[in-house]
Amino acid sequence: MTKNEITKEDIKKILNENLGVEYWELELGIGLQYEYQEGDIKFSAPYPEIGKELWKAFKSELYEVICDRKQKNPQKWLEELISGDIRNLIVGITSAITSKYEISLGIAIPVAALILKTNILLYCSVAPKKNKRSVLEILSGKKPKKK
Repeated sequence: MTKNEITKEDIKKILNENLGVEYWELELGIGLQYEYQEGDIKFSAPYPEIGKELWKAFKSELYEVICDRKQKNPQKWLEELISGDIRNLIVGITSAITSKYEISLGIAIPVAALILKTNILLYCSVAPKKNKRSVLEILSGKKPKKK
């Protein structure tokens, strides 16, 4: 069953200082592996590596959405969210991600957490290098092949 709303538990996990970047890369890898699967299928995969690769792709692509490249600050639409309630910031970031890539919260929440864990101001201060593969290339590699 696909998760369709951010819960209080999700917010607590994102704010938990003990859950660092490695945890969220793992969660991102798991989210990607199960994004397009139906039924009760279980996988064993190198989730941290999968998550790291997808995070690198997201990091470079989302920079344009979230950050002002010239000023190296968050976009205007994020400024109010940053100074407000953390839930609204998380919802704003995940909404931008889910609408741009048409993905579930299983991927969007870990990406939002990674942006927040790296500090959004720090994230915007340095433009990341372009990844070898785009987010859409990575996502399409996980979609089931049509018969």
